[in-house]
Amino acid sequence: MSRTRLAFRQPAGIGFGAWYLLAVAFLFAPIATSVIYSFNVGSLGKQTSLFTGWTLHWYAMAWRDLTLRRAVETSVVASFWSALLATLLGSALGFTMVRHPVRRVRSLLSGLTYLLLIVPETVTGVSLLLFYAVTRVPLSLATLIAGITPLAIAVTALIVRAGVLTLDRRYEEASADLGANRWQTLRFVILPHLAPAVGAGALMAYVFSFDNLVVSTFLTTPRVNTLPVYLFGSLQYGPAPTVYAAAAAIMFFTLALIGLAALLYRLAARRDLQARYQ
Repeated sequence: MSRTRLAFRQPAGIGFGAWYLLAVAFLFAPIATSVIYSFNVGSLGKQTSLFTGWTLHWYAMAWRDLTLRRAVETSVVASFWSALLATLLGSALGFTMVRHPVRRVRSLLSGLTYLLLIVPETVTGVSLLLFYAVTRVPLSLATLIAGITPLAIAVTALIVRAGVLTLDRRYEEASADLGANRWQTLRFVILPHLAPAVGAGALMAYVFSFDNLVVSTFLTTPRVNTLPVYLFGSLQYGPAPTVYAAAAAIMFFTLALIGLAALLYRLAARRDLQARYQ
């Protein structure tokens, strides 16, 4: 490569790198500000634009807020059942997207899975609300779980699909040669290999369900309210210090789950790489 091309690419690379850093700073600066101000003392129990000191008082106050705690409990329960359903259905869907013998079926399932990700959540929320109204199904925790689960299924299916693509078919052939039937091969060969991908998908499904705001806004009630909807609704009265603390706690919780999912997926990829070179 000539020196002229190197001299041209180096400034271009620096420019793109600087633009990337500015974009990241623009996106994460509000989040960092919210986290910092969750420790702000404030004035007379209100949040202030000026940082007046450090305190953990608002985290304790957020925990003592019964309405906030009920919203947390609803989010935890709804996310658990949503993640459980997404893990079971999404894992089966992800495996079928790769291993179904009919190509058209694989293409159809892939298209439906991507459709769940492409359709705006506002459309999904309005459609579900109208469906429940027409069928006269009262809004409850069950309808909320049914509304936030499809997106979690799609996310889990894509993660498990990536794990199935790395599965060496020779393991299954060896299992069949040793006399194992399909269910035994699934239990003792396929599932152990896909366990990290399924675990990562389950964690991501829980994160997507817990942080779901758009669909949950249409399906919550005064008695069944999730934490993201509660925090969003509280902004119309002005952001209280406890809102900053609760939002920061959600972010820490979400980052921890995403980090754990990434760790599981990385361990699975490393194990597959080691198995190939043995």
